[in-house]
Amino acid sequence: MDKKKVTVTAVILASALVAGGVSMHANAAVKVNTHTAGNGNLVKITEVNGNVVSNASESGYAKIGGKIAKINVKAGDCVKKGDLILTYDTDEIDDLIALADYSRQEATGSYDNVIQTGGRNAGLYSEAKTTLEDLENRIAVVQATLDITRNALIEKQAAVANEGAKLQVSLIDWADQPESDEYENLQKLVAENAWAQQYDPSIVKMQQEISLLSEELASCKETKAQMVSQKAAGCAGLLTKGTREQVEAAKAANDLRAENTIEKLEEAKKGVRAGMSGVITDIAVSENETVGEGSLLFTIESTEDVVIRTSVNKYDIAQMEIGQKTTSLIKNREYTGKISRIEHMTGKDEGASVGVEVTLDSPDENLILGLETKVKVITDSVDDTLTIPMDALCSDESGDYVFTVRDRKAVKRSVETGIRNDDNVEITDGLNPGETVIWLDDAELAEGMVVRAD
Repeated sequence: MDKKKVTVTAVILASALVAGGVSMHANAAVKVNTHTAGNGNLVKITEVNGNVVSNASESGYAKIGGKIAKINVKAGDCVKKGDLILTYDTDEIDDLIALADYSRQEATGSYDNVIQTGGRNAGLYSEAKTTLEDLENRIAVVQATLDITRNALIEKQAAVANEGAKLQVSLIDWADQPESDEYENLQKLVAENAWAQQYDPSIVKMQQEISLLSEELASCKETKAQMVSQKAAGCAGLLTKGTREQVEAAKAANDLRAENTIEKLEEAKKGVRAGMSGVITDIAVSENETVGEGSLLFTIESTEDVVIRTSVNKYDIAQMEIGQKTTSLIKNREYTGKISRIEHMTGKDEGASVGVEVTLDSPDENLILGLETKVKVITDSVDDTLTIPMDALCSDESGDYVFTVRDRKAVKRSVETGIRNDDNVEITDGLNPGETVIWLDDAELAEGMVVRAD
């Protein structure tokens, strides 16, 4: 029987008490629990599950292309801002610095040569211009032929594949007659089609033609690039004002690139350091691996900007507001915080929960990212209010009520309630401070029942 619902008559209750060994003669009294109503503070707490996550992260990217020499950390390690995460092969970097310097010297020598031999380069310019015109025409022809051949190959392969699909369908249709000639013939045709998709003479021929045309196209483009360079050099050799300004600007740009490259290489010799304090959550490279410029090296997630993310169901979210205080027990340490974010959409999970974010007041290095925790949210509170134990509160279709004692008998009293938690409930009307409420643990009281409190 539900203690909070009065669904039995006094006769049934009396019978139950007699069966339980409680005498119901005129002078008998039922022993009850008692509580004197008084004012106090009441806090309503909603508990949800969450995970400790970082609210800020940093990804380290390679500023140069080079070989990783040593990695000083592993995923899960704590680091401080400025800690050395990894180093490059400094011997390789020295070689790259030398190459960059040689490139700068080469550009300077090339510039000087253009200035000194300008007249001679006029012929080179003319030759390059003529050759480029021929190359442009040839490239157009080869490209067009290549496109036609590729389209023909695609159509041929599609036709053979389509025929194979039809044969497969027919084979399935005849699968219930595996001993028939038709089924055996279809099996042969399917095998022949599979071979044709790979080795059909026309397909192989077109593939070979595409390979040869691609090689020729690449060769033409390479020669074109050379002629473009020769034409530019020849143009510079004319020593017009515009040409001189152009080659001078090119030399300046090359010098700047070389200086920037050398500067980055020199900086890389010092290694890559953490830009923030936190936990290494990912090492994307390994020792002795050669990485390209811009490659992801590692990821750090902050331990100074830590939050708890949780999903709240549709019933509890109605009680949640930004700014509500929270407590969380993490590694046997209590952390205070507050709700800092409530998403304005439900998740895609079946329960249609809402994402809530809790910001911790004082995160520290003891936190472990990804750890599960329970978050207690203070969703409501009231100070200096009249409270009684939840065990003393009863309910029926008429509303909430309690029992008090008058002349040793139980008296039913209707009450109005406010906030409640697992232990206590606020009484806003119907009961005064100092009055005593009573209840039974394993049965229900009835109006007029004789009671005693030891």
